[in-house]
Amino acid sequence: MKKILSIALLACALAFNSCVEDAPYPYATISTVTNTVAYSQADEVTVEATVSALVEVTEATLYYATDGKTFKSVPMTKSGKSYTGVIPGQPKDTEVTYYVTVVTEAGKETKSSTQSYVVGKAPVDYTGLQLNEINGNDKFIELYNAGDHDIYMGGVVIQKDGSAKWSGIEKNLKKGEYLLLYSTDVQASHDTHPTDQFFDGGLSAKKAVCVTLVKPDGSVIEEFNLATCVKTAPASYSKTAGKWYHDKATPGTKNNDDTSDPVEGLK
Repeated sequence: MKKILSIALLACALAFNSCVEDAPYPYATISTVTNTVAYSQADEVTVEATVSALVEVTEATLYYATDGKTFKSVPMTKSGKSYTGVIPGQPKDTEVTYYVTVVTEAGKETKSSTQSYVVGKAPVDYTGLQLNEINGNDKFIELYNAGDHDIYMGGVVIQKDGSAKWSGIEKNLKKGEYLLLYSTDVQASHDTHPTDQFFDGGLSAKKAVCVTLVKPDGSVIEEFNLATCVKTAPASYSKTAGKWYHDKATPGTKNNDDTSDPVEGLK
């Protein structure tokens, strides 16, 4: 009888255990960690971590150091499966190391690998940077970022007739943003315009002129050369859909979509 009872109790215990689910995995997984680029000391860097877990994540923290050992902490903000934190701007040439930790409701911590970046050492992709409007009457040159990413302007040069007239500023030109540069000839009439956004020398609406947009390494991004076309004196040479047209001036704003007066011979 005792043997039968023991077998029955064992069977009940096995049946009960088979109905109890295993506890969920208590750790989170950090699959990717990425950061934005610090082109200059003014640039904050956003670190994004992709996190997945079977239990609730209660805390995500970004740790960063500028000396490789004294780490400061930054709370991270959740958006879906992503967590983001921001590292403040650091002096140029500073190597910043960082990592991410995630803690679940089970009290288990996951730590990412340590990564790093150097302020000002990232390569700049100038795709999308273009001459957008040139006006010899009001004497301005307008640049535009038509790309899908911010472009650091430090070291970019504008040449006029082969001579450098403006050097880039410590600024990120955001996608869809314009940068308006006036000639120093009209600086007195634009006294509220930023002083680093004036180029040397004049700009004629009637004479042939060659304006060249140049990368810091000396290679050409784009050239506007009136020597190749019939010269007139319109309000502006404006670019629409990648081609130049005569149009009304629109300094610092979107060009008109009028393509009725193309500039023949100017590519």
